[in-house]
Amino acid sequence: MADKGKHGKRLRRHAGGDEKFLLDKFSEADLHTWRTVAAGMEAYQVQLSYHLAGLRQLHNDEICGALRSIAGISQDLQEWCRIVDYQYSMDTLSARGSLIKGGRFNIGADLVRNSQPTFPALYCAENYKTAYMEKFGALEKDDNSEFSGHEFALRKLTSFTSVQLIGTVKNIFDLRRESNLKAFIKIIEKFELSKELKELAKMLGIRIPLVTNTQQLMQTFLSADWRNTPVQFGLPSNPQIFGSLLCNTEFEGILYPSSKGNNNCLAIFPENFKGSDSYVELADKVPAGATNIRIDSETWRSFV
Repeated sequence: MADKGKHGKRLRRHAGGDEKFLLDKFSEADLHTWRTVAAGMEAYQVQLSYHLAGLRQLHNDEICGALRSIAGISQDLQEWCRIVDYQYSMDTLSARGSLIKGGRFNIGADLVRNSQPTFPALYCAENYKTAYMEKFGALEKDDNSEFSGHEFALRKLTSFTSVQLIGTVKNIFDLRRESNLKAFIKIIEKFELSKELKELAKMLGIRIPLVTNTQQLMQTFLSADWRNTPVQFGLPSNPQIFGSLLCNTEFEGILYPSSKGNNNCLAIFPENFKGSDSYVELADKVPAGATNIRIDSETWRSFV
C-alpha cells in the first residue's frame, strides 16, 4: 500500500521495516495547474467537435456526393466469424448492443456530448482468430504468451459464443483502399479553425489536429486508441463520425483492416438493408429458442 506524505509525497514502506521510498511528489499548486489544464483541454475538445460538426453540416451535400462517387463492393461472408458474450448467445446477430456502447464505426448512447443520432452496426471478422483479437485485444493464451486475451481486456475469464456466418453484403465502402478517401479529403482539407479555437490551442500548447491527407485520416480511423475521445470527453471519434456519414449515404457497411492483425473486419449497417438483396445468416443449426438468425431486407428491423 502507499500513503501520501506532506506536500503530496507518496511513500511506500517495506513490509518488514520502516524504510520508505519516494514514489511521487506534487504540491497543491500542481493539482490546481493540472485541473486548470484539464478543464481547458475539455473546453477545447468540445468546441472543436462542434465547430467541425458545423462545417460538415455546411458542406453536407458535397461530402455526400464525394462518398457516393466511390463505388461500393460486395463481400462474401463465408467462414466469417462473430463473437459475443455468452449472455447474448440466443441473439448473436443483434446489433442492439452497439447502440448502448458505440463501436469503432457507429455511435451509441454512451456519448454524453453528441449532436448526431445513434445508429447500430454489426461487427464481424474474417476468421475466428481476428474476431477473438478484436473482442479481447490479444490472442488466446498459448505457451509463448504470458497473458490471455481477456486479461489484456482487463476482464475476468468468462464464457463467450463464437458463430460462423454466411451471406453477402453489397454496397460496402472499402477502407482498405486509401485512395477511396481522396474525394472526401478534398473537401475537409479546406476546413479551418476559428480564431477563438486557434487562440485556445495556442494557450494550451496544442498542435493543430486537422488532417490534410489520406494517410493521416486513415491513421485516425484505424488507431488502436480510437476510444480516447469518447471515453475522456464523451464526444464521437473520427471513425465514428465517418461511419455516420457512410450510413447516411446508404452504404451497407465498411470493410477495414483489423488493428489487431493482418485480416479484415466488417461493420454492417443493418438499417440500410431495406430494399437490398444483401443478407447475413448464421451458418450452423441454432439452439431451440434462438431468435433473429438472418438479417435481410425483410427482417432488419428486428436487429436494431
